[in-house]
Amino acid sequence: MKNLIVLSLVSLAAFSCKPAYTADNLPKPLPERPKDNTAIGAMSKEESNEMDYLREEIITLSKSEKCSNPADWKTVGLGVKACGGPVAYIAYSKRIDEKAFLEKVDSYNQKMSGYNKKYNLVSDCMLVMQPENITCENDQPVLK
Repeated sequence: MKNLIVLSLVSLAAFSCKPAYTADNLPKPLPERPKDNTAIGAMSKEESNEMDYLREEIITLSKSEKCSNPADWKTVGLGVKACGGPVAYIAYSKRIDEKAFLEKVDSYNQKMSGYNKKYNLVSDCMLVMQPENITCENDQPVLK
C-alpha cells in the first residue's frame, strides 16, 4: 500500500510539470525556416538556390525516361533527415547514365547532411520506408 501511495505521488508530480519546450520555442524544420537570414540559423540564399537547382536536376533526370517495364527501374533515397535516413525515395530508369545520376544524388544528400549539421536543423525522425516495388502507370513509375 505504501508503494502505491508513493507511485501515485510521483505520477502526480510528473504529470503536473510543464515541459520546457513548447511548439513555439522548438527549432523549425528546414521548409519552415526563412532562407535568406543566416543569423537565425537558416541557409543562405546561395545555398538554398544550389540545393533547389540540384534537386530539380535530379528530378528531371529521374523523369527523363518513360516507364513501360518496371524491371527497368530502381529507387534511391533523396535527401537526408537530420535524424538520419532519406527524406523520400524516387524512381529512376536503369537506361539513364546511372553512375552520373547516383553521383548527383550522393552530392545532394551530402550537401543536405552538411547543412543539417551546420545549421543545427531538426526533422520529424519518421522512418521513410523504401518502396517494395515499382509499377508503370501512364508511362510514369509509381512506387508501392
